[in-house]
Amino acid sequence: MPIFKDNYFTNDTYSLRTERLKIIKNYILDWSGHLSLPKELLDWGMTASNMWLNILKKVEEKKNRSNDIFLELKEIDEITFKYYLRCKRLICNKYSTDKKILYRYGIDIKFPRNRQEKIYTIKKMLKTFSKQKEQNEPDLIPEDFIIKLESLLSRSEATFEKAHSNGRSTSAEAVEKQVEIFKEDSRKLRTLYSWALMTWEPDEAYLVQLGFAVKPKMKNSVDDETDEELE
Repeated sequence: MPIFKDNYFTNDTYSLRTERLKIIKNYILDWSGHLSLPKELLDWGMTASNMWLNILKKVEEKKNRSNDIFLELKEIDEITFKYYLRCKRLICNKYSTDKKILYRYGIDIKFPRNRQEKIYTIKKMLKTFSKQKEQNEPDLIPEDFIIKLESLLSRSEATFEKAHSNGRSTSAEAVEKQVEIFKEDSRKLRTLYSWALMTWEPDEAYLVQLGFAVKPKMKNSVDDETDEELE
C-alpha cells in the first residue's frame, strides 16, 4: 500500500491520483459506517476509480488515434510531393527551351518548403495542364501522369482535413473531460478528508486506507488542519 506524502490533492500527479482512488474504492465501504459518510460520498468513492481509469484510457486512445492520422498525413504528403517532383522533372525536360510554358507550370522556381505553398504549386501544375488540354495544345505530357498526381493530391487534402477536423479536436475534448474529472475528484477528496477528520485526528493511521497522508503526531493538532484540502 503506498504511503501518501501530503493531502494537496490538486497537486496530485495522475499516477498518484490513480492510487488514491484505487485505495478509496477498496476501503471506503468498510469505514462508511464508522465515519457516518453520506451516501453521495460513498457512491463517489465506490465509482471514482473506474471513472478515472476509463478517462485515462480514453485520452490515451484518442491521442494514439490522432497521432496515427497525422502519421498517415505525413506519409501521403511525402508520396504526393515526390510524385509532383517527378512530373516537374519530366515537364522541365520536355519544355526545356520554352520558358513561357515552364513559367505557366510554375516549375521555373524551387519547390517550396511550406506545405500550403507546396499544395498551391501542385494545383498550378494541374490547372496549367487542364488549360493546355482544353486549348488542344500539341505535345502534352501523358495525361495518366497528371491524373495520378491529381488523385494523390486529393488524398493528401482529404487526410489533412481529417487530421485537423477530427484528430486534435477529439483528443482535446477527451483531455478537457479528464481535467474536469480531476477537479471534481479533488473537491470530493477534500470533502471526504474533512468528513474523516470529524471522527479521526490527522495522525490517525487508518487515514491511509482512504488515500490520505497521515500527519506526524504533534502537540498542537490545530496546526495540522490548515492544508489546501481544508480551505
